[in-house]
Amino acid sequence: MKRYAMEFVGTFFLTVAITLIVNPIAIGLMLMAMIYIGGHISGAQYNPAISFACFVQNRLRLDEAVKYIVAQSLGALLALCFFMMITNNSFTLDMVPGSPLLAPMAIEGLLTMVLCWIYLVMNYENRYRNSMIPGFAIGLTLMAIVSAGSLFNPGVAIGSMVCNMIKDGSCGGMASVLVYVVAPLIGGFAASFMFNYFRSEMQ
Repeated sequence: MKRYAMEFVGTFFLTVAITLIVNPIAIGLMLMAMIYIGGHISGAQYNPAISFACFVQNRLRLDEAVKYIVAQSLGALLALCFFMMITNNSFTLDMVPGSPLLAPMAIEGLLTMVLCWIYLVMNYENRYRNSMIPGFAIGLTLMAIVSAGSLFNPGVAIGSMVCNMIKDGSCGGMASVLVYVVAPLIGGFAASFMFNYFRSEMQ
């Protein structure tokens, strides 16, 4: 139970940084802090795309992956309610109606792949285990990709859609689901493939 509680708490604070602070450096540092706080408890995934990549890697059973994703999404939802209470605004996903989907899906998918890939390398390559490097590497990677101005976390997207559905009955439409939920999960799957391919090359 502690694992899922840690995923809830870690995703909550990461989402607070994403929504309230916004600055990529602060977001990366918050993830870094949460990794050092919770890495030994839950693995410090805090992102459904990473949990999906771990499931594809057989590092999580299906029931564990589902519980991780639910805990992460609930943590993000609570943070978004906190954001709404403080700002009196809802956190919206920036999709322009009628805009092409290919470019934002590619950005979300490819950069989420990088985030999931570095997570897999840092946590499942023997040379990085029991070191202080993973928190820095994963946090700095998120810092870099968040600078592209997108989300890269389906948990935050799901929380935002639920909040907006409760507030005004709109979840952003299928385009938002494809860009901010489906594309990152595809990125997580691709990260698992890349991890396996290049790991086999190094062995």
